[in-house]
Amino acid sequence: MDRVAQLQAFLERKPTDRFALYSLALELKKAGDVAGAQQLFDRLLQAHPTSGAGHYQHGLLHYDLDELDAARAAWTSGLQALEGQTDAEARRSISEIQGMLDLLD
Repeated sequence: MDRVAQLQAFLERKPTDRFALYSLALELKKAGDVAGAQQLFDRLLQAHPTSGAGHYQHGLLHYDLDELDAARAAWTSGLQALEGQTDAEARRSISEIQGMLDLLD
């Protein structure tokens, strides 16, 4: 069974699992399924609004498609969602997201 199928099967059992949603979104992005990746990033961020890596990758998906306004919106939303978060993942994600926003400016 390939990685996509494994992750899909896992999500059938645990539809809001943070790691599985994130991982499957990345796998679909890598496979060129932009719509599927977008849908999973949306599901991830709805279930886990403080997923810094999710916000970063969601913006990067748009950036890679040259959808710069959508990328900016995704990253700005991510910074707002992460406001007040102080754990290591959040700090790293805030730094990465801010770096990409600075690159757009």
